[in-house]
Amino acid sequence: MSWHWKELLPVDRYTVRTADYLTDMDQKVMVLLYQPLIGTIANGLYTTFWAHLERDQWTSSEQTHRQLMLMTELSLAQIFEERKKLEGIGLLKSYKKKIGSESVYLYELQPPMTPKQFFENDVLSVYLFNRLGKSQYRELRNRFSVDSVPLSEYNELTYSFDEVYTSLHHSEMVSNLRSETGEALSNSEDKTILSRDSKQGFYFEDFDLDLMKKSLSSFIVPEQAISQEVEKTIIRLAFVYRIDPLEMSKIVSQAVLHDEKVDIDILRKKAQDWYRLEYGGTPPGLGLKTHPVKHRTMTQKEATTDEEKTIVFYENTSPLRLLELRSEGAQVAQADAKIVEGLILDYQLLPGVANVLLDYVLWQYDMKLSKPLINKIAGHWSRKKVKLVREAMQLALKEQQSKTEAQKQPSNNNQKSQGKRNQKRDKLPKWLLDEKQSQASAETASTSEAKSESNQSKQSFEEMLEELRRSKQQKGGL
Repeated sequence: MSWHWKELLPVDRYTVRTADYLTDMDQKVMVLLYQPLIGTIANGLYTTFWAHLERDQWTSSEQTHRQLMLMTELSLAQIFEERKKLEGIGLLKSYKKKIGSESVYLYELQPPMTPKQFFENDVLSVYLFNRLGKSQYRELRNRFSVDSVPLSEYNELTYSFDEVYTSLHHSEMVSNLRSETGEALSNSEDKTILSRDSKQGFYFEDFDLDLMKKSLSSFIVPEQAISQEVEKTIIRLAFVYRIDPLEMSKIVSQAVLHDEKVDIDILRKKAQDWYRLEYGGTPPGLGLKTHPVKHRTMTQKEATTDEEKTIVFYENTSPLRLLELRSEGAQVAQADAKIVEGLILDYQLLPGVANVLLDYVLWQYDMKLSKPLINKIAGHWSRKKVKLVREAMQLALKEQQSKTEAQKQPSNNNQKSQGKRNQKRDKLPKWLLDEKQSQASAETASTSEAKSESNQSKQSFEEMLEELRRSKQQKGGL
């Protein structure tokens, strides 16, 4: 989830247009192939935009986002999030311009891939397989397939173009080009003709292709072997199977043929074999962006301890999603969302690190976010350049230890109020409980010793009083 109010307001206007013609087949592809990946809400938003286009019209009339909210029964935050899903998977392009103080948006629908493009795509086909399973995936693929015809058994009778049609004479062509007909043949500069583009509708930015190329041996993989098509395949495979540039260079080296070319089919197979060896037989799944993979510590092993399971949770959960979970699914308050925004943008904390900080403060202050304390700790962690979740947890532990030591030395004027506060134990995240319990055990032992000494002192004092009484009685008797 993002801070939509910075980019989108209900009064902002928008127009929908299509970059290409959309067909009934596209609608089936959206429901059967894309919807399992993006969800029904995102697919519904795409269909709503599509419905804005009247018959034989490629651009809709202007509307406001408030009208879109009423039509879809979605909040503005939901519309913004679902719109991002459509953009990320290549189904929508969004543009914005300012007219005075107002913002006007243009939403350009991109047609979905054809079934052939989809099932041959290294990214989407793998994620669909993961989502649906082997049997349903094959059933869908068969639905969009036709039986192959052995054309070699037939003789082709098709007439060629020049066997049916004839060309104009040179004089006729010149006269026509000078006429109004010739002018009509030229394209207008302010118009674009609709055409189905076969290019992939989404792209990737994070993979360091230059580092991978530098890691390749020029004796094994010559520079000319890495064509544009090979580059695109490498980037897609690296994203899907979570392969870093150095590891990918080894896989590419194994896919080079004797003619110094990279075989894409072998490259795919080698990437899949590497993934099975590292992660097992379950295919990778599609998820929204969270903690950067390069700063994760639990990607290469299975979590066994409570601490490791907590690290996995923080690394795979976005900060706003964490707040939603802590409030049992309720919408995150705008003030709390702004605190998260400050952690990510102002203090440059990574999502997993921000999760540790938020959870620590939430449990310490009865599920309330104290902005001054959060900013103080965030500034400290930012200066220390904390990138790993484990490092953040260790710093949170030190923070808790400092607080515990400060509570052990209350001032004389504050002892009474401090005692009352100690009666209500601070709540802590599970990963801090062990340390807290060990500290509590030490405090209990110390308190027991103090009580024992106090009881001994009390007993000695009472014995002394008893002796004084006896001596007085003896004197009185005398």
